[in-house]
Amino acid sequence: MRRLRGFTLLEVLVVLILVSVISTLLLEGVFHILQLRSRFVTHIYDLQQGAIIEYWFRSSTAAIVTDYREGEHIFKGDEHQFSGLTLAALDVATGVPTNFTWQLQYDGGVTRLRYQNSKDEYWVVAHWLGDEGYFRYMAKDGEWHDKWPPQFGKEPPQIPRLILLQGQRRQTPFTWIVKLAEHNRTRIDYRLEEF
Repeated sequence: MRRLRGFTLLEVLVVLILVSVISTLLLEGVFHILQLRSRFVTHIYDLQQGAIIEYWFRSSTAAIVTDYREGEHIFKGDEHQFSGLTLAALDVATGVPTNFTWQLQYDGGVTRLRYQNSKDEYWVVAHWLGDEGYFRYMAKDGEWHDKWPPQFGKEPPQIPRLILLQGQRRQTPFTWIVKLAEHNRTRIDYRLEEF
């Protein structure tokens, strides 16, 4: 007659310990993968948001056009804001000259990049900690200025060649430089000419 043989208590304990060690390692691995996935998704989202903000700034700024000599929306700017006319406003169909403003607002240790639309509403487009950020304007001679039009020298064109924005994204400094297409043109007011 054969004796039925089962597992000993020691064998059962060894199997349980091995299963618990393997389970712990698997759960730690899954947790680590989920953390990496979460960081990756956050990073991708942040990159997309940054790209959208940069596109809005670049497109509206690159499309700046001159106003008539005595127009009410002649381009002007300083370290904290600039305004004028653009053909690529964020709230109006492309191609329509529209007044706008880009502004850096410093408030309580936070800098906000704001856009003023054609209805004089301000949209906060980006923000970062600290009072970091400024605009600069390059004249046709290659000199950077804190204000536009510059306060000295001969009469400059109505709009600069380049506009620079220095800011931060996730506490990392960035510099955006935008070339303006119409920097050497003056809009002719045909309404004043007699035919």
